[in-house]
Amino acid sequence: MASTSSKASPEVSKDKLKGPQKKNRDPKSNQGKRKVQANWHRPYPQGYRIPKSKPSAGQSVFNIARTLKEFTAKEQERMNRNFPLK
Repeated sequence: MASTSSKASPEVSKDKLKGPQKKNRDPKSNQGKRKVQANWHRPYPQGYRIPKSKPSAGQSVFNIARTLKEFTAKEQERMNRNFPLK
């Protein structure tokens, strides 16, 4: 076997051991603007936000029943108009 003067494992530079490097960003880029754009429409700061009130389950059922009753009354009136009983 012929001996070689090179090492068995090639030397790895320290830059490659660190992993991918972050690119130098332009200071005028939109790096810090994302948060401002996301929060500009909030009318109140987070601590002073007015919570939305949700109707109770009973109130929701009552509203559904009332709407259904109104709908069936209108539907019945329409049916009587279109197909009058003789």
